Amino acid sequence: MSGSHTVLNVEDTPENRHLVRRILESEGYQVIDAVSALEGIEKAVKMSPDLILMDINLPDLDGFTAVSRIRSFLRTVPIIAITARNVSDDRERAKAIGCDGYLNKPIDIDQLVTEIARHLETGHRDEEEVTQREYYLKEQNLALIEELERKFGELQSAYERLKHLEQAKSDFISVASHELRTPLTVIHSYTQMLESLPNIQADEVARDMLAGVTKGTTRLREIIGDMVSVIRMELTERNFEFAPVSIRNIIKSIEKNHANIVTERNITLETEVTKDLPMVNGDFKQIQSAFVRIVGNAIKYTPDGGCIRISARLLAEPGTDGQTFVEIVVADEGVGIDLDKQKLIFDKFSTAENVALHSTSQTQFMGGGAGLGLTIAKGIIESHNGRIWVESDGYDPDNLPGSKFFVLLPAQ
Repeated sequence: MSGSHTVLNVEDTPENRHLVRRILESEGYQVIDAVSALEGIEKAVKMSPDLILMDINLPDLDGFTAVSRIRSFLRTVPIIAITARNVSDDRERAKAIGCDGYLNKPIDIDQLVTEIARHLETGHRDEEEVTQREYYLKEQNLALIEELERKFGELQSAYERLKHLEQAKSDFISVASHELRTPLTVIHSYTQMLESLPNIQADEVARDMLAGVTKGTTRLREIIGDMVSVIRMELTERNFEFAPVSIRNIIKSIEKNHANIVTERNITLETEVTKDLPMVNGDFKQIQSAFVRIVGNAIKYTPDGGCIRISARLLAEPGTDGQTFVEIVVADEGVGIDLDKQKLIFDKFSTAENVALHSTSQTQFMGGGAGLGLTIAKGIIESHNGRIWVESDGYDPDNLPGSKFFVLLPAQ
């Protein structure tokens, strides 16, 4: 009776896995699911099912490798290979490594039920005796698979440790940000109170000193705000207010926001927005915040007297899903970015410059920061179903190859 039989279904695609489960449970079978080859091997050895359905295309090891490993433990359990691949010799390969059946996707329900019942009745049978040479090759193959399995296990453990450390770091940043805000608020409040005292107002030196305290606390609050923004991005606590947003207005606000900085650094800020540029759907303040950070980054790495160009246009060709995009490019004449760092700069706390030369400043050339600006910008852009990336010929502080930051946002 089928109700007494257990079937292990090794399948990484949820839809296929659920379909097989519904089919087999309706026939009275007990079903065990595994979503990877390593999990399939582990459950096969631990639970000794009556039959195994093995997907060939799995994310860690391929199904053929998993079957070879399982066969070293379970000699008599029938195994049916299931695949969407259209490779001419797959059926022969499946038979050679110990599979008893072979089914193609999409799965034919009647055929699946029939094949399972037939192989449960007949069990697994070795078709022919192996030669000594084939035996040694098989043993060597199993040894290699076992070593590969061990390495995958080590990588999985390392990945879990990294996830734990990443979570611990995020938790620390969250707590530290909260704890730092309270004393900073006290310092800021007392500074404002001191600045209002007549004796302080009459003392130029005291006013300058308090102005320095105010500037320092303001900068610390901005850094802490960036830390909180990153944590919120990770926790998907995004209280965005979506509405039609004009990229032209965003760029105008960026020009206004950076007017004092570009004047101080003698940097030219040029803009070019095509006519009749469509709106994008988003949160104006969040998109503005992303571009403030992107343009601020361009200013930071462009020498005094350089030029930054911001352009926006509608892409002529829609994406694969028919969606059209507004492309915004921020191009600078700065030091450029090493090729091997062009993806890393969007990671938390990453920076393209040498940290030994770090100099905290929002406006100074090559001034450092917490390394969170581009991370936050990327999080905001991706939250709007957009993309951001950078292109640069490399880092060269003498020849100044510059960098181009590309942003795509879905057009309305």
